[in-house]
Amino acid sequence: MLWWNANERSLELVEFELYVAIALIKEGELVIPVWLDRIHQRVAKRLAK
Repeated sequence: MLWWNANERSLELVEFELYVAIALIKEGELVIPVWLDRIHQRVAKRLAK
């Protein structure tokens, strides 16, 4: 997931953990889920054609 690190003022790609994501959202933090495995599958499928 992409998580906004306010201290460093940057987006960080971190491993998705449901409880962490929920806690961050409850704190008002921005959390963006990213499914890289899903993206990889689609790209591989298109390149195979």
